[in-house]
Amino acid sequence: MSADHWYLLPVGCSIAILAMSSGISAGNLWVPVYLLWTRFEPPLAFWMTLTTMLCGYGSGVVRNLRQGTINRRCILRYLPYTVPAALVGGYLSPSINVSWLIVLFGVFVLGYGVHLLRPATQRCEGVTLSAWERAGVRDYTIALVGGTVHGVIAVGLGELMLPRLLADRKLYSPAEAVGSTVLVIFVTSLAAAMVRLHGSFLTALGEQRITLLGAIIFAAPGVILGGQLGPVIARRLNARALRLYVAIILLLVGLLMLVRFLATAGFIR
Repeated sequence: MSADHWYLLPVGCSIAILAMSSGISAGNLWVPVYLLWTRFEPPLAFWMTLTTMLCGYGSGVVRNLRQGTINRRCILRYLPYTVPAALVGGYLSPSINVSWLIVLFGVFVLGYGVHLLRPATQRCEGVTLSAWERAGVRDYTIALVGGTVHGVIAVGLGELMLPRLLADRKLYSPAEAVGSTVLVIFVTSLAAAMVRLHGSFLTALGEQRITLLGAIIFAAPGVILGGQLGPVIARRLNARALRLYVAIILLLVGLLMLVRFLATAGFIR
């Protein structure tokens, strides 16, 4: 193994801080790094994305548990639906044209980022109703859709779940919304990973194990450190600041998803 992928240490720390402080899926940030920067083949890029996400989110869960920013009621409201939905999504992913799903979800995320940005930049008191509540969308619907999409393309759950939790008046702080989202994403991602461990996928990973190990020895420490720092930032943000922060990251994520679509479709090399 060599030090060719040393830059994944600071990049991993930065991505984990963004993900753990906002509750938005880190997969949107990692896929462009592994596909466009490191030039990994898609199977290896996906596995690296999943591995680094699990390391970062695992670290973030530990930090959130220590600082008391995980709400048990929220976890029990979402996990019973997100885990089986992710298993179904992961199982069906080989037969689904994910390219168009990525671009459609990217457009949706951009639009939702703009929607969040509007009330975030206006003067307001307290927490406003989320778009999901105004539309009458139930928690289990968000969990099922988010879990399925997460199982298929390894992103999407945080983008759907967090805005709903930010509008939950029963939470003591916005940091609880982020911390609870981080734990649900971690467990759901683990479930999605298990269903994808089939023979051909393991064979492809075995053939590239040297490259995999050479990258993960730098990426893993970075995301573990970022997983400890991100929740500290989230705890210091008030509701309005966190909404603005999440809105900006959603816009970034939406753009990156469109870049991901162009890369997987062969328009970017």
